[in-house]
Amino acid sequence: MKRAGRSRGLTLIELLTVIAIVAIVAAVGVPGFRALLLHQRLAAVSQAFVAVLGMARIEAIRRGEPVSVLAEGGAGWDAGWAVVADAGGDHAPRVLRRFDGLPPGIAVDRELGDGLAQGVHYDGNGFSRRVRNAGFGAGCLAFRAETGRRAAIVLSASGRARSCDPDRKGECGTGVCGQGGG
Repeated sequence: MKRAGRSRGLTLIELLTVIAIVAIVAAVGVPGFRALLLHQRLAAVSQAFVAVLGMARIEAIRRGEPVSVLAEGGAGWDAGWAVVADAGGDHAPRVLRRFDGLPPGIAVDRELGDGLAQGVHYDGNGFSRRVRNAGFGAGCLAFRAETGRRAAIVLSASGRARSCDPDRKGECGTGVCGQGGG
């Protein structure tokens, strides 16, 4: 009598079990992956904005003339921003570099800080100003992910920009970004 050979392949039950396990793992993992993606985008935006402010400050010092970082088209930071040089204040600005708007899922947090609404202006010495030739321009700009996580950019009166997490007590400093205690 001939013995039946072992079948190679999967049974329908085994295949359905694997599909069910994959579906469960995907249902659990995808929302967590989206949150991770948004947090990475938030970190990238805040680091890029600090780098842009640093670039503008260095360019102002190098040129010995005012350089500004302005919201694109006056539409707010969400639409993008540009680094602009104003040689000798002759009001003939030259765009040095443009930057895209914020990625999906990231927005300016208007509840936190002053948003540096007028832009950031650096004089030829690298000090930040609110409006050209006016007082020092310390301030804060905050971004928020759809998940609720925030990142803030703190600009000191000397023109130095740094990023911080406003949700961690004391990390951004007392009274910075409209916070009472940090």
